[in-house]
Formats: sequence, structure tokens, C-alpha cells
Amino acid sequence: MIQQAEQRQQVYEAVQPSDQQERTMVDAAAAGQKDNSRKAYFREFRKVLENADVVLEVLDARDPIGTRTKHVERMIMDSGVSKKIILVLNKIDLVPRDNVEAWLKYLRNEYPAIAFKASTQSQRHNLSQNNVSTSLASDNLLGSSECLGADSLISLLKNYSRSSNLKTALTVGIIGYPNVGKSSVINSLKRAKVCGVGSTPGFTKVAQLVTLDKQIKMLDCPGIVFAQQGQDGQSDAEIALRNCVKVELLEDPVSPVEVIVSRCDPARLMGMYNIGYFNNAHEFLVLVAHERGKLLRGGVADVQQAARQVLNDWNSGRIRYYTIPPSAKKSHLAASIVTSLDDAFNIDLQSDADRVLHSLPNEFDPNAVAMQTDDVSMGAVRMNDGSDMMVDEDTHTNTSMEGQMVIH
Repeated sequence: MIQQAEQRQQVYEAVQPSDQQERTMVDAAAAGQKDNSRKAYFREFRKVLENADVVLEVLDARDPIGTRTKHVERMIMDSGVSKKIILVLNKIDLVPRDNVEAWLKYLRNEYPAIAFKASTQSQRHNLSQNNVSTSLASDNLLGSSECLGADSLISLLKNYSRSSNLKTALTVGIIGYPNVGKSSVINSLKRAKVCGVGSTPGFTKVAQLVTLDKQIKMLDCPGIVFAQQGQDGQSDAEIALRNCVKVELLEDPVSPVEVIVSRCDPARLMGMYNIGYFNNAHEFLVLVAHERGKLLRGGVADVQQAARQVLNDWNSGRIRYYTIPPSAKKSHLAASIVTSLDDAFNIDLQSDADRVLHSLPNEFDPNAVAMQTDDVSMGAVRMNDGSDMMVDEDTHTNTSMEGQMVIH
């Protein structure tokens, strides 16, 4: 008991923000509330980290780096407590097969990573779970509402539970950015809608305990947006493009649209919105406003409302996109971590990758927007204008993700 209390204290101290360091906070727009709700969200987040034996970090397959919280990963590893991390690459049906394969190869240089497609919430009764591996899944199955990857993930967790000789059920914490599908992953594993899910960021308000079976129980955590102290305003544009905020609460919806316009093929946007040629984001929004009837008194274009419409189209998937992983940099430290995790989970990452990926569908929307990423460290993001969007406290060099969007 004393040892467990000491371990909890180590985790508590590890997750406390420091005045001199990057502060962890919930973006007000993501929470849908003001500053007084941020501490409550963080308490729920801390509760999950304290109680979990294994932490599942759910990533959006369209933007794994942008939705990854390496700051938290480091807090978990530095806590001195024997906790394990598994990366769950969710929404694999929204990106090309070779892109999923490339991302898993990149992510597995550090932690076990599982390709996953959660069941959709459109089903009326029990959520469907298919035991076909994603490597053997057909295009029809990937396009259906059935779950893929659940068996691999459950096997991974049960292997760890057995190898650790746990006397009680394995507690699995689920963390991740808003709207990456944390609750949907739990629902898919449980095959019932036990957690509330919604496409609106900030839907999950408190940590929810779900018993999967006698061996596994899971904790769902509210989505957390990480931003460096003093950088919140600068972070809004990039965070908005990850569907981490409620668009209607953004003070500046135009800046994210400027990013979209700078990286998308103009012809693609012209066809989608049935508008003529434009030279910049402002002209684009004026045309969209007139086309969609978003006008102020005197027929003046409501650029703000037009921008919110475009952002909703981006976040809902009407403008399809995905990111290309950076070249992986091998490190002895990462290799040792992966080796120890392989032993704990009793898995062969390479064999699992071969089994899971090789038969995923090749065909994909040719108009999807692909973002080429440079090597990004610790979630630092830099836009084309050079403004830092998210910077980790240990990042002393100007690591960046200078994305150029092209039409494939």
C-alpha cells in the first residue's frame, strides 16, 4: 500500500505544470467553457494517469503528429512508475493504406502502435466488431460501420496482464486530443455504447470507468489540448484544423482558413464551393460568403461566418486530407524502450505490421489533400509564416512542420 501511494505521488508530481515550463491546459474552445473549467478537466486527466497501468494514446490517422501528446508521454515515462504506453492509430479508413503503413513504421520506433477503425455510432444496438485483421479487410469492410483492430488491441492488453502477473484487473487509461475517437474506441471494444460520444470537441467531461471483462477495465479521459504558456492565441489556427475546438467559439476563424487556402489547390476549392478564381484567403472567403448567402447589411460578405463554414467542412471531412510521416530517426534510447515493451507485451512488432497492413485498400480519393511533414520533435508545430503553434519546453532548436499541401 505504501509503495502504491508513493507511485501515485510520483505520477501526481510528474503531471504538475511548472511556472518555468510548458503549462498543460485545456483550450477554452475545446472545452466549450471558460478558464474555470480547465482545472476540472486537468483533474480528470490526472486521475486517468494516476490510476492506469497501461495508457492508450489515441491518434487521428490523418494527423498523428498533430494529435500526439509527447509531453504527456514523457511525463509518464519520467514518473518512475512502471506504466506502459500503446499508440492507437484510429480512423485508418480515412487515409490511404500505404500512409497507414508508413505511420505505423514511424510510430513503432518508439512504442507499440495498433491500426484501428472504431465502430461508428450510427448503429442502433450493439456495436459491430469484426475479428478479421485489418490486413485482410476488404474495401467494403473498411468502408462499413464495423470495428477493425479490436482483437489485436485486446490481445496486446491481455498479454501484458498475464506477463505482469497482476492480481487485479488491468486498468487502461485512454487519452488523446478532443475528437480523435477515444470514447468510440472504448465503445468498439465493449461492443456497446457505454461512453457518450459526439463529433463536438469537449463532449467527454469527466473520466468514465468501463469494465471490459474480468481482466481489463478502462478509463476514458476528456480531450486535452496542450499549448505553451503565452502561445494560446498563436495555437488557435493549427488546433482548429485538428478539430480540437468548437468552431463557433473561435475568436479568429480566418487564420486557419488562410492555412487551408495556402496549402490547397485553388481549383479544388473553386470546384467544391462553386466559386471563381481568387488570389488570397480573403478573396476566397468573400466568394464563399456570396455563394452561401452569408451576408451582412448592405450585401457585405460576412467573412467570419464564411470562415466558420469552411472550417466545419474541413473538420467534418468534406475536405479530405492526410499527412505524410517524416523520416524516422533511429535512437538507441527509443530502441531500448521498444525492446522492453516488446518483452512486456509479448509481441513481434514487425510481424504484426505485416499481418495488419499489407491488404488494406490501395484506392483512395484522388482529390485528398496530402501534407508533407518534416521531422517534428515533441509536437512542435510551425506554420509557413514562421509562427510557433506548439512548442515543447525541451525543444531548443526551431523544429518545425512546414507543410505543403498538394493534390494526389
